[in-house]
Amino acid sequence: MAEDGSPKAFQFGDYRLDLNALELRKHGIRVPLRQQATRVLAILAQRSGQVVTREELQRELWGEGTFVDFERGLNNCVKQIREALCDDAGHPTYVETIPRRGYRFLVTVDLEHGQNGGGGSSTAATASAPLQAPSAISPPNSPATSKPWRFKAILIAAACLLAVSGVARWILVGRSAFSFQERDSILIADFENHTGDPRFDDALLTAFTVSLAQSRYANVVPRSRVYSALGRMSKPATERITAEIGREICQREDIRGLVVLDITRTGQQYALTGALIDPSTGASVRSYSERVYGEDHVLEALDSIAEKIRADLGESLYHIHRASRPLPQVTTSSLEALKNYADGQALWRAFKFNEAMTRFRTAIALDPGFAMARASLGRALCSHVSQYQRDPCAQEYEKALSLSSRTTERERRLIQANYAYDLGHVEESNDLYRLYLRDYPDDWQVLRTYARLLRMHGRAEEAIAQYRELLRVAPNEAGVYIDIATAYKSLNRPADAVREYSEAFRLDPSRLNISNVNREYGFTLVANGEEPKAVEVFTALCANQLARSDCLHSLALLDLQHGRYAKAHERFKEALSLAQQYPESFVIARNHFLLAVVAAGQGQKATQLKELEAVLSDFQNLGPKVEYGSLVGQEYARAGAIEQAEKIEKQIAPLADPSSDEQSGYLRLLQGEIAIAKGDRSRAIGLLDLQDSKFGDTVRELSTEAMAHAYQGGDTAGAITWYEKLFALSPNPFAGWDPQQRSAEARLALAADYLALGDKQKATAALAPLLSDWKDADSNLSLKKQLFELKSRLTN
Repeated sequence: MAEDGSPKAFQFGDYRLDLNALELRKHGIRVPLRQQATRVLAILAQRSGQVVTREELQRELWGEGTFVDFERGLNNCVKQIREALCDDAGHPTYVETIPRRGYRFLVTVDLEHGQNGGGGSSTAATASAPLQAPSAISPPNSPATSKPWRFKAILIAAACLLAVSGVARWILVGRSAFSFQERDSILIADFENHTGDPRFDDALLTAFTVSLAQSRYANVVPRSRVYSALGRMSKPATERITAEIGREICQREDIRGLVVLDITRTGQQYALTGALIDPSTGASVRSYSERVYGEDHVLEALDSIAEKIRADLGESLYHIHRASRPLPQVTTSSLEALKNYADGQALWRAFKFNEAMTRFRTAIALDPGFAMARASLGRALCSHVSQYQRDPCAQEYEKALSLSSRTTERERRLIQANYAYDLGHVEESNDLYRLYLRDYPDDWQVLRTYARLLRMHGRAEEAIAQYRELLRVAPNEAGVYIDIATAYKSLNRPADAVREYSEAFRLDPSRLNISNVNREYGFTLVANGEEPKAVEVFTALCANQLARSDCLHSLALLDLQHGRYAKAHERFKEALSLAQQYPESFVIARNHFLLAVVAAGQGQKATQLKELEAVLSDFQNLGPKVEYGSLVGQEYARAGAIEQAEKIEKQIAPLADPSSDEQSGYLRLLQGEIAIAKGDRSRAIGLLDLQDSKFGDTVRELSTEAMAHAYQGGDTAGAITWYEKLFALSPNPFAGWDPQQRSAEARLALAADYLALGDKQKATAALAPLLSDWKDADSNLSLKKQLFELKSRLTN
């Protein structure tokens, strides 16, 4: 026995660890292991079977006052230990990693005690004993032995150099387990949940996606693409993605890798197993297994598997280390909150928007610091389904951004870009998306959102090129074809738009039943000279009672285009009645606005003002207050009700975000119309000059018509210039949209202006489309009377 009774050596398997010399030997042959790594091994072996935390190792080896890169140093030590013991981190025999906690030595250790260097005895290690640092230092080599040792030292140095270069290459350069290349895509199948706990059904998939998506090397296939693929396979979106179905999706969509995972439970022990599959062969190229005690450590195990998969896909350890934040931190430690968030995401993708928002709010209530749940709620509040509640939207986004420690780097940057986009900060969102795509160039959802930003702000050609790139990756995505069709519409190319719509509906016929898609497609058919088909498209939607209100809107707007105001009034009234059964403030307000448009066209000013008043009766709950308030105020101004228009201007001016070009544009539109009503043309023209693409296509179209209106009656040539610009944008501006009546009024005004300057030919050409559209218009309309009076003057 040593003088202090401490062990002299540890014996385990074929290895012996000499604690005095700090040497590891196998069958008596010394195994190279650096001193710090040997001390780590000694601590782990001494506490065989117990979890030794990383913090305990830090205190034991580095001390609390030592400033070093402890994390990297410990990781290197454990790696060296595994190499020395020929241990596999994935299937450990000696050293098991306990994710985010520490390590456990798995084998039985015998303690060898000695007395003054004499013989010793062995006992199994059952308790911790203080380790002693080596006290003996070997004397220098004698001259007789110096040359052999010098030669041996050179060999060792050369070996070390090779080892260091090998380690450096291993850290900096990844190697794929199969033919997976950087920027290839990987699909994550649904978890097989054998625990009986429903909280794990979708929550683990969501969490694992967050962890794996931290990679800049591989692209995780978004669920929206998976749902589209299922539709093309004649399977419902609710179909579970098993290994078999996942492999079929991969083969169809040219997805290079597939991950399948499952979780089981025995008592409080959870086992997570998984496999990385090559879809082309169906072979499992790697298997993974993690065991943890207690549900609180399940997410840590997921992290561990995700990091191993990233390495097996070929991502370097250096990049994995740089972009890996623990799941409990960047999601939530509450499984219940995670489940609600995951359910909310699934419900949103299934167009069940209100239910999705309820789940997001529940997740936040369970964990107020759950940043991505707040960001998702923010996006929802800024959307049309929530009537553009920008203030609550901004509050959720701001809170999410203040929780940057609770997001991955990728998520943080995405939240910033989406926030700017949703609030209409065009230039800022453009810059943020470009920076994001520089580092994550294949993010499907962001590429599509950025293309939409381009399309809506005068860069439709660039947007189409961006959409084509998306189709190169996924040629069967119906939604992208619809996006391209919308871009062609903005370029006034209806035939091209119809072609793209047709391809979208061939791939996914259900898209035609989405209300806004149905309406936009129908009015594109009208623009392309296929009105009977458009009527069929609109009418088919009426068969769905839930969509009947939208169907009536489309048919009524088409009636307005043809001057059939009485029929439009009948349809808008029914739509209003349906909307009041499901009290949605914006839908009700929109019906009142359209009824006001009808009343104005019929010359019923009192009814018009009454309906406009009804639009704002629930202003506090009206979503897009600035945008829709501006439209209502403009109608008031054109009706000569300046006081009401100014009242609205005072209401929306404090609400307009000065950083939002769209909102500031709508505010200026209203201020310009008020200036026109007051006879201050020069001020109106200054306010209405909104032709910069940053204001968006909608504001620019409205401002072009308003500029012509401002010049009308005082500068005929100036009015003509702006009317010509308006019809260059589209032969039928505002078609299928609430201020549609302005298009007919503009055509009549342009023809009258041409005639005033003596150009009958241009006047006739300008009037021809309106004469065609209004041939069956209601006979009592003032506009129709003016139309045929002008026609008579042109033919005489």
